[in-house]
Amino acid sequence: MHAPLQLKTDYINVLLDMATERTRDRGSRVYEIETGLSLRDIRLLRAIGGSPGITMGQLVQACAIEKTLVSKLISALVQRQLVQRQIGSEDARQIHMYLTQAGIDLVLQAEPIGQEMEARFLDCLSASEVDTLRRILHKIIDAEAGSRDIFEFLLAQLRESKSSNSSTPPSGTPRKK
Repeated sequence: MHAPLQLKTDYINVLLDMATERTRDRGSRVYEIETGLSLRDIRLLRAIGGSPGITMGQLVQACAIEKTLVSKLISALVQRQLVQRQIGSEDARQIHMYLTQAGIDLVLQAEPIGQEMEARFLDCLSASEVDTLRRILHKIIDAEAGSRDIFEFLLAQLRESKSSNSSTPPSGTPRKK
């Protein structure tokens, strides 16, 4: 047994994750009852509705959902005739997404539900605090996007450093000849 360690337990990313998990679960359950779709499905429909002709890559970035999951979800939304895919006229490798009329109707039905749920989740904050929170979150998201290239570069260097260190035996350990 040991004494409690003095560790930081309220990292911002952990707090954001906890808040997200709790609100996402509630939101998804309500959307599934009201629309028959998950919160992720609704997020994709909103992104497509807001940017008709959005490509798969842009959709992945806009929704922050893993690429293979976006592909699977879009296929299901196409099957349900809520989304239409169209091959790009300038680049046949690009697939553009559009809402069908049924998709438009469904995302418009979901909009007041989302607004109501957000208001209930945030009713512990003043309007000014909500604006500040939204501004700070956008600032964090933009900062992450702006630093992504350097992060990937540093991560590659770290991996390289770790792999070259793992091939070198610890000091004092004789090398095999």
